[in-house]
Amino acid sequence: MTVLLGVLGAVAALTYTVRQLGFVTSGRDLLPQDQPFVQREEEYSDDFPRLDQLVVAVEADDVARSKAYARRLAQELRKERDTFAHVTYRIDPSRFRGRELLYLSRHDLADLADDVVEHRRFLTAFAARPTLGELVDGLRTEVMTAFVRNAFDLGLDDGVANADLGAARDVLDQISTRLDRRAPYRSPWRSLFSLHRGDGDAGYFLSDDERLLFVLVEARRERGSFTTYRDAIGPLRAAMARVQTEFPGVRAGLTGAPVLSNDQMEAAFRDSKRATVLAFVLTFVVLAVAFRGRRMPIVLLAVLALSLCWSLGIVTLVVGHLSIFSVMFLSIIVGLGTDYGVYLLLRNAEESALGRPAREALEVTAMRAGPGMLGGALAAAGAFYVLMATDFPGIQELGFISGTSVIVAWFAMMTLLPALVLVVKTRRDASDVLLRDGGHARVRFVDAITHRPRLVLALAGVATALSVFALHGVRFDYNLLNLQARGTESVDWEERILHAAGRSSFVALSTAGSLDELRERAAAFEGLASVSEVESVLSLIPPEQAAKAQVLAELAPVVEAVAVGPPETVDAGRLLVALRTLQRRLDLAVDEAPAGHDRDQVVSLRDQTAGLVRRLERADPAAVAPALLPLQDQLRGDLARTLRRLKQNLHPTPIALDDVPPQLRRRFVGRSGRFLLQIQPKIDIWDRAGAEQFVDELRTVDPDVTGTPVIGFETIRYMERAYKQGTLYAFLLVGVLTALTIRRARETALAMIALALGTLWTAGLMFLFGLPFNLGNVFGFPLVVGAGAEFSVNVVLRYVEGREHGGPLLPRGTFLAVLFNGLTTVVGFGSLMIAAHRGIFGLGLLLTLGMIATLGASLIVLPVLLGWAEPRVTVEPTAVEPWRPARAAARDEAA
Repeated sequence: MTVLLGVLGAVAALTYTVRQLGFVTSGRDLLPQDQPFVQREEEYSDDFPRLDQLVVAVEADDVARSKAYARRLAQELRKERDTFAHVTYRIDPSRFRGRELLYLSRHDLADLADDVVEHRRFLTAFAARPTLGELVDGLRTEVMTAFVRNAFDLGLDDGVANADLGAARDVLDQISTRLDRRAPYRSPWRSLFSLHRGDGDAGYFLSDDERLLFVLVEARRERGSFTTYRDAIGPLRAAMARVQTEFPGVRAGLTGAPVLSNDQMEAAFRDSKRATVLAFVLTFVVLAVAFRGRRMPIVLLAVLALSLCWSLGIVTLVVGHLSIFSVMFLSIIVGLGTDYGVYLLLRNAEESALGRPAREALEVTAMRAGPGMLGGALAAAGAFYVLMATDFPGIQELGFISGTSVIVAWFAMMTLLPALVLVVKTRRDASDVLLRDGGHARVRFVDAITHRPRLVLALAGVATALSVFALHGVRFDYNLLNLQARGTESVDWEERILHAAGRSSFVALSTAGSLDELRERAAAFEGLASVSEVESVLSLIPPEQAAKAQVLAELAPVVEAVAVGPPETVDAGRLLVALRTLQRRLDLAVDEAPAGHDRDQVVSLRDQTAGLVRRLERADPAAVAPALLPLQDQLRGDLARTLRRLKQNLHPTPIALDDVPPQLRRRFVGRSGRFLLQIQPKIDIWDRAGAEQFVDELRTVDPDVTGTPVIGFETIRYMERAYKQGTLYAFLLVGVLTALTIRRARETALAMIALALGTLWTAGLMFLFGLPFNLGNVFGFPLVVGAGAEFSVNVVLRYVEGREHGGPLLPRGTFLAVLFNGLTTVVGFGSLMIAAHRGIFGLGLLLTLGMIATLGASLIVLPVLLGWAEPRVTVEPTAVEPWRPARAAARDEAA
């Protein structure tokens, strides 16, 4: 009946779990919800639906191929309107035609006006007769002035003393090259009018070095899905893969905060399934070795599986969901939950080896081993439950879920397991381990170490001293990206964007209620030492528009008077005369210039001019004109287009909020009408000092600033506090429970000393293995304390029992029970180390090292401490006789 009820309860609990259990995918939901930065982030997320965008980064050797890839991908995604709300990779520059110069700073615009006014004579002359001869004459006239530097970017600055004539050589090089062949045209006019980027790149979301092009995708949120954006991320990656086949050589990756979160959750759940299966397999192998057979391990794991089903039902009913923290509880409980069954079965084997009937053997086992099993379960569960006293909701949930699961596992082992043992047990199955020598046999290893107490304690002292020293070398890794699975696409591209473009998806967030407040707040943020850039709608609403318009209005009469003349044929003779005159002017400059780098540049330009003169002197005039005519026409057409664009910008209309493209207005203007500011850090926010400086400085401008850097920083603070509180509370609670279980002051103190040693050794092993603390494993120490406590408690209780009833103080049965329990716990925790998620791997490694250290302290140091602290009195051991039926005893007496 007990077994039937247990199975029915498990089926009901599992059915309820499958239908009702949810998953928390947002790290924000695991933080204290009453904190202002959490509340603000939630408000911003609702007010600005484009806040969490999926970012496709495109990289190619030729930016034109990146643009083509982006256009093709956008076409594919726009076919799936139900999944992708908006796709943006470019702002149409025609929206701002005639107003481009308003985006220059007032200082740069004034410099541009000064240059045009100062050199209008050259502009007018060349525009009236746009020939190569006139261009060379301009070079001759202006070579000793600052005009050439400002107008043509040829580098002459206040005379030849600071000459940089590289661009002048380029102009002459184009003339020389065209004498031989056609060549690409390079404009000398662009810098004059501050047109730094050609029309082809205008409006594209490019990194500063133009290596990366960004496609921003706004997905429709599905709050009920496995992860918030999972239903969009899968189709997006599939579309990228399809488009990739059309563009070999183009590299593209998907990243962004939602993608990083999705990939982390996907990895965590995938790793949880694999680790749970591996934990069951390895635990079965250990138990099969312990029991020299398969029947009892199968029974034990079946009971554990039923208890996990019960636990899932309770978790679903009380908590309702799992998170990235609590999803790993299954693997943890597989390692811990079998302990109580192993203690019961091995102690039952001892009693059966003495000849007791099955039911009586179980009763004696429960009476003598029960307190230790209960104490161990309470210690382990208590170490989890103390996490509920921390300030971090995610850790609180893990504490409740895992603590409850430990209690449920203990309950199943004390109820279902004995019932199943009575059903399936045979004497061979239950007692193979201990039949040959009985469970009360001595352990040679224990005898050996207890006869050398000074050596053991000296070695333990050295290990402890080294561990205390190493504790200072165990660092805390604050980089959240280091928790992600290695090779994760979103992580790799996030780091690539950070290194190549100096930008990140992790930006701080603030808002303003009006444009005036927005300007004031943006200026305040930009003035902070830790801020590199502030993005807002102001990026497309330039400041000081009225003053800039006045500068342009004053420039208008000068520029509007310049008219480009009609095309002319190339006059080779006129060009040759102009070049000879330029050569003589450069000869004078060489004579006047002092020795040095600047004079070398002038000499180089003089020699290049002389070489071009010699070529033209030898060339056929009839061949020169056709060869140079395309270059002359390109110079004329380029100037005409440039002047036309400049004239279009002389009378700009103001740029207002309504002029901002809808895709950016949706991003930076909320549904409530508030304006968003995205603040890029200048310093390394993955470093604790950098994150603290960034957040502290931001809060001087806006105390309620939020965003991923702020949440990450506060998460670290809460996790650190939770880890310290949890470890302290775990030691206190375990100490109280150990005292109540053992009820002897000296033995309780020795048990806690062994536990403390094991915990310190864990820190030393962390240093040895290069394992840092991080947000994935920081709460592992309280678990080490709770899980390791049962080893020392059971060793001490059996020691007390042996002292009172005679026999070995640590018999073979108890030694094997503690050893195999430790091994099952190690393989259960160690199964987490197969995780690709580095945070989960780190937790598994920490718990594994902790179990090895505490197990070693309990089985090596604790017996020595107990023997050394034992009063030197002679006690006659009481012989333990095998159990015999009453009739057999009567016959022996009659005989």
